[in-house]
Amino acid sequence: MNLKETLWTMAASLVTGLVLALFAVVQSPFNAFTSLLGVGIVILYFRKFDRTRLRVTFVIFSILYYLMSVFMIAVYQFVPTQM
Repeated sequence: MNLKETLWTMAASLVTGLVLALFAVVQSPFNAFTSLLGVGIVILYFRKFDRTRLRVTFVIFSILYYLMSVFMIAVYQFVPTQM
């Protein structure tokens, strides 16, 4: 795995994780757009990189970014602001 593949993997998995987190938070008509965007990113990434190791790394980091993003969104929504 070289630097270019690493950067593409991290960027694509970050965007995919954020889009999936938005899918979990956003209401009905807009979550369809976020799911289509996530599917599009996955398709583009899988077309660009066809090695199994890169794809597994992409999926693992997408799940990790998703969990971190959902946690940060939940904290932001439910923690009262300190004024």
